[in-house]
Amino acid sequence: MPTVPPWLAIEHLDKPWIFWPLCLMVVLSSGILRWGKVQQQWARVIVVGSLMALMVHYLLWRSLATLNLRTPLEATVSLLLLGIEGFMMAGYGLQLYLLLHIKNRRPEADAAALAVKSGHYQPWVDIFIPTYNEPLTILRRTIVACQALDYPHKRIYVLDDTRRPALQELARELGCEYLSRPDNRHAKAGNLNHALTQTKGELIAVFDADFVPTRNFLTRTVGFFQTADIGLVQTYQSFYNPDPIARNLGLEDHLPQEVEIFSRHYQVLRDSIETALCYGSSFVVRRSALEAIGGFVTESLSEDYYTGIQLAAAGYRLIYLNESLSAGLCAEDMAAHIRQRQRWARGTLQGLFIAASPLRVPNLTWLQRLAHLEGITQWFHSPMRLLLLLLPLMAAFWGVVPLETTLRQWLYYFVPYYWLLLSTFRWLNGQSRSALVSDLYAVLQCVPLTLTVIDTVLRPFGRGFWVTPKGSYRDRYHFQWHLAAPLLILFVLSIAAAVLNWQALHTKGLLLAWVWNLYNLVILALALYSLIERPRPDPYDWLNVQQTVELHLAWDQTTALWGKTIRLSEGGAIVQLHQPLPPSAMGMPLTCRLLEAGIDLSGQIVNLTNQTTLEIYFDPLTSPQYRQLVALLFSEPNRWHWQQAPNELQTLWLLLRTLLLPPLVRHWMRRPPSAQAKAWHRAYSYVNEK
Repeated sequence: MPTVPPWLAIEHLDKPWIFWPLCLMVVLSSGILRWGKVQQQWARVIVVGSLMALMVHYLLWRSLATLNLRTPLEATVSLLLLGIEGFMMAGYGLQLYLLLHIKNRRPEADAAALAVKSGHYQPWVDIFIPTYNEPLTILRRTIVACQALDYPHKRIYVLDDTRRPALQELARELGCEYLSRPDNRHAKAGNLNHALTQTKGELIAVFDADFVPTRNFLTRTVGFFQTADIGLVQTYQSFYNPDPIARNLGLEDHLPQEVEIFSRHYQVLRDSIETALCYGSSFVVRRSALEAIGGFVTESLSEDYYTGIQLAAAGYRLIYLNESLSAGLCAEDMAAHIRQRQRWARGTLQGLFIAASPLRVPNLTWLQRLAHLEGITQWFHSPMRLLLLLLPLMAAFWGVVPLETTLRQWLYYFVPYYWLLLSTFRWLNGQSRSALVSDLYAVLQCVPLTLTVIDTVLRPFGRGFWVTPKGSYRDRYHFQWHLAAPLLILFVLSIAAAVLNWQALHTKGLLLAWVWNLYNLVILALALYSLIERPRPDPYDWLNVQQTVELHLAWDQTTALWGKTIRLSEGGAIVQLHQPLPPSAMGMPLTCRLLEAGIDLSGQIVNLTNQTTLEIYFDPLTSPQYRQLVALLFSEPNRWHWQQAPNELQTLWLLLRTLLLPPLVRHWMRRPPSAQAKAWHRAYSYVNEK
């Protein structure tokens, strides 16, 4: 073991006073987590200061007192592990620094919106909806919501890159503009640039085909452009369906969306030094600024990100409004989820090779360049997480000890830092994610993203743009074998390592690696569970919308039944009645009035549970009914609320419960809803035919 420098020595570890400074920082920070708020500057300063102090304390110990340099192999592994930790800590240290300077743009939006609402500032806005083969049901929803925006001077354009006659007819039916082009050069960026040449609005709002804005989207964003140097306003992105990982684990009611941490945390950090990212949807940009840089950047798959960087290089400011003014569809299965992340990784890393690289463009400060570099190199975390799965295996099979320490040193240096890191992670990121769930996401994606990172570094432009599929549904379980195969191999090797290296429990150097391997086993098991796709028997996304309901059954139109919606979609409703219904009501036609919204609908009972819970699918909707329902489901201001992530102990319990009783087992323990799935499939087919 390396000789410990005198100022790192802890000969007096048996003396209680040596722990006082560490305990004070941990206790003080824990108190702030309980009673303080991350929006309070003083609270952030204390928590961030404590974390930074313990981080430096830990890193000095790791660098100077724990390296195993006995053999070339052990030295390589030991230095590799230290390098991984140092790389990750450098990025996190920058994030902690930016946390001290975060801004809240909502008061600015309130002030800027006054001129818009009063009519003093209402420039023409062209709304672009780029599309590539998304289902018409999804596009119809987005177009209708854009038409419902509370803003008079707007034109809506559907930008069709597949030249579909059916979409052209839909645009004509709904009364919006339809644009197409003869080729698909430069994918989405080329589609947007083509639309630039066909339109003339002073401002441009962009929504992906699945993103539905709330009615106040433009009134909350347009006012910022009264300031001449503001080039782009990006808004918070919410999603109205659960991400496939949480859904497959049966935790969709507990875990926020996987990308919530980006909108709620990382974008706020970047906005503190005006390096917020444009991420392709739910933003407004000044046309003259776009024209000044030659339109949307076409060199990278991440045209949105690098367009924002070019705007900043041209002297324009990018503003991030941390306010949920739209919601979209996230990837609906794990295959689409991984492919989307691979596209993001490739597109971001291409910035190291293109002219719009934030490391080369002018007019950025060194801190802005550093923040962009940290964002680009975050994709290297995937290869590092893969290595962290492999290192304990090296310890088990070859006896390689990656670090040398004693239990006393581990308790003194490691435990305080990681305890505070775990306990503050969720608080600092706005309750958007726990550290354990973050690691689960990292393990699940590490193999395919590692391959993408390596391929991008070797062949930056070897792959073209691909679109995340939306609008899928399935009526049975499905296992993603191609994604699971490398994780299964790692899982089997980790089990073998744990069994074959059982004596590590009595070997000082290998005990830590054995415990580390055991943790990896648990995370790998959960990652494999998340690759078992749960059925999604109907194509509609069910939202928690509560409305008082008045029902009239076909057999008795004079008697009203009263209840409340539990969940609602464009295809039907789940209603909790105040009085029971006989089983003979199953399949009965009815009329339904949503009282608060004033929407009258008709439909049929497809399921009846405990005589008081009805599942109804609606008859084909008229155009006015559909517009009313979309407005209720998606368009109301303050419609989207931020789900709070459970703390680390709660997350640990949820994950362990899932490990012991997976969703598939829970499904087998109750009656499968096969009849319900078939009914919904028939209903959807019937509605589409109409």
